[in-house]
Amino acid sequence: MSFLNTLLGFLKKLALFILIVAIAIPFRYSSTDPKYICVRLIHSILSIKHSLIPDRARPTLSANYRAFEEMLRMMPFLKFDTSADALTVIKEMRASFTMNSIIPKPSQCQINKEVFEYDGHAVDAYWVSYPPKTIQKDSDKILLYIHSGGYLLGNIHSFSGLECRLSELFNLTILHVEYRLCPEHPLPAAVDDTVAIYRALLRQNISPSQLMIMGDSAGGGLALLAVQALINHQLPVPRGVIVLSPFTDLSMSGESYTRNRHTDISPQFDKNWYMARLLGFNRVQLSLDDPRFSPLFGSFEGFPALYINVGTAEKMEDDSRRMWTKAKEAGVNVKFEEGLHMTHIYPMFFLYYREAQHTLDNINKWIQTI
Repeated sequence: MSFLNTLLGFLKKLALFILIVAIAIPFRYSSTDPKYICVRLIHSILSIKHSLIPDRARPTLSANYRAFEEMLRMMPFLKFDTSADALTVIKEMRASFTMNSIIPKPSQCQINKEVFEYDGHAVDAYWVSYPPKTIQKDSDKILLYIHSGGYLLGNIHSFSGLECRLSELFNLTILHVEYRLCPEHPLPAAVDDTVAIYRALLRQNISPSQLMIMGDSAGGGLALLAVQALINHQLPVPRGVIVLSPFTDLSMSGESYTRNRHTDISPQFDKNWYMARLLGFNRVQLSLDDPRFSPLFGSFEGFPALYINVGTAEKMEDDSRRMWTKAKEAGVNVKFEEGLHMTHIYPMFFLYYREAQHTLDNINKWIQTI
C-alpha cells in the first residue's frame, strides 16, 4: 500500500511538473506553435553548450549566435534533382519553405489584403500592422517589404511573422508585396509588380515622403531594381531604402563567392539551373550583368537615402560592398553596416541573438534621421 501511495505521489508531482512546463515554455517564447517551441528549445540547449565552449577564432560572436549557426547547419536542407521537371522541383521547394517555424506570426497581428491596380496591371499586397491599428494612408509612414526566396519562393504566409515584428519594432505600417515568382513569371515580372504597386500608391495620393522600401536577399535586389526603374521613369523616389544582404549581381562575379564559400551556411544551387529558372527561355540571349536583372550594374544617380547591411561570412558580401562603392561615387546618402563573421540576412533572426537585435536597432535609429 505504501508503494502505491509513493507511486501516486510521484505521478502527481510529475503531472504538476509537466503542467508547469507546458504553461511556462509557451509563456517564455510567447507562442503555442509546437514547431517554433521545438526550435527555441534546441537553440537554448545549444546556447548553453556554446557559452561553455569559446570560439577563439571569432571572439566577438555571442553564444546565442553560434548556437543559431549550428542549428542552421543541422537543418536537413532538402536535396533536389535538378534533372527532373523544374516546376515540379520548385513546387517541392516551396512546400518545404517557411519562415514561420523560426519567426511565428503573433496572434494579434493584423493582416489585410488589398489588390492594387495600375493601368490594368493588378498585384496582390497585404497591409501588416502590429499591434493592430487603423491604417491612415494619408499620414502613416509605410514600409514596402519585399521578401527573399531567390525569386522562386515565399509569400505572405512565409514572411508574416517577420513583417509583423518589424511593424512593431519600427512602429510602421508594413505593406507586403506579393510579387510574381519565377519560373512561371521570369524576371523582370517581379520588378514590374513592385513598380505597379508604388505607382498605385502615388495615385492614391500617398506622398513619396511617407514611403520606404525594404528587402532581404533577392528581395533586396528587387528593391534596388524597383527604385532604378522609378528613376528611369522619372517618378519620385521613396524616402529611403533598406537592404539586407541584397542579391545585386546575378553573374556572381564578386570575389566573396570564392572567399566565403566555406563559411556561408545558406543552401547551395547549381548556378546554370538557377539562372535558367530566373530568366526563362531567353536565358541564352541575356547577360547576367544586365542592369535589368543585376542592380549592381545599373545607375545609382538620384537614389534616396540607402542603408546596406551584409555579413562578412556570406558569399554575397561583395554584392553589397561593390554596390556601396558605386552608391558613394554617385553621391548617395548611404549607410553601410557589416556584421563581422555573420551569415546571410542575419538581422532577420533577431529573436535569437543580440547581434541581429543591435542591427535592427541601428536601422530603426537611421529611419528616424532620414
